[in-house]
Amino acid sequence: MGNYALSAQGRNNLESFSQQIHGAVGVEPGKQFAVTPAQVQKLFEKAVEDGVPFLGKINSNVAVTEKIGEKIGLFVSGLVAGRTDTSGSAERKARSLHSLEKFGYELRQTNADVALKYSIIDQWKHVAGGEFAKLYASAIRMAIANDRLRIGWYGTSAADTTNPVANPLGQDVNIGWFQKIRNEAPEQISDGEITIGVDGDYANLDAVVREMKDSIDPIFRNDPRLRVFIGSNLISLAENKFYSVGGDKPSEKRHLDGGRLLDTYGGLQAETPPFFPENAIMITFYSNLSIYRQEGTWRRSIIDNPKKDQIEDFNSFNEDYIVEEYRAIAVETNVVAFVPA
Repeated sequence: MGNYALSAQGRNNLESFSQQIHGAVGVEPGKQFAVTPAQVQKLFEKAVEDGVPFLGKINSNVAVTEKIGEKIGLFVSGLVAGRTDTSGSAERKARSLHSLEKFGYELRQTNADVALKYSIIDQWKHVAGGEFAKLYASAIRMAIANDRLRIGWYGTSAADTTNPVANPLGQDVNIGWFQKIRNEAPEQISDGEITIGVDGDYANLDAVVREMKDSIDPIFRNDPRLRVFIGSNLISLAENKFYSVGGDKPSEKRHLDGGRLLDTYGGLQAETPPFFPENAIMITFYSNLSIYRQEGTWRRSIIDNPKKDQIEDFNSFNEDYIVEEYRAIAVETNVVAFVPA
């Protein structure tokens, strides 16, 4: 194919956008610049607004200063109520609100490099320069936000050179939450197959969730903040079973067993987060899942590359995926429907 000739309006939009971005930070187009903390915060807030609300529920933008350190999440590590007779030599003792986990964090550089073809820019040439900037920024935010969640669920390693063809879900970009549990608290996760259905290991999802709760430390087990995250295929399996019995009345399709809403399993409110693995179930708090980011490490460079008929947006930042308190999480990764032999 020959070179693509960017239209005059497309070129004008691109140059206006470049001036807006680089002028704000005082650097020439094509030069690398640091993304300020305020801009990073806005990026994550806008990503939530753009359609990734789950990132707003968890701790997806925890800023830390050091590359290696201790977790900073606050979780009650035991009973804090009590009494001490101080009439003698005994003193009252303050109990820690910080997790007693021995594991900390280690941030790794992540590169988020995207390209936008001139031909796509021309598809937007009918919009004003300001609107082009909004469309472009939204596309970049969504790309980064979606990848952060994919890596969180599927990441198992941090390769020196990643392979997106062999690892399309970011398995080799960073160590995500599931793998962190395998590495640091294997008793809280099971990869062995369990079946649900008549003659299966469990009758239904409710039974699975109720037993999984027993793996949660008693101090957290009945906390009203607990949620259960369930793979979409398992939700569909439960709904299909209900619909086959409940008939076609809309009022019946909204409920399971005595008026309990479909989005409640084992007594816990259920949700399927974006890109959450099929066949998986996780019980925890939203605030127990964190993504740590090192302050001052986000670097960005936007380059107009006519040799490839595209603009290229290079981003890098240091991140790590953290489970703040392993006693407050339980995971099954291989829940399947029972199939009679």
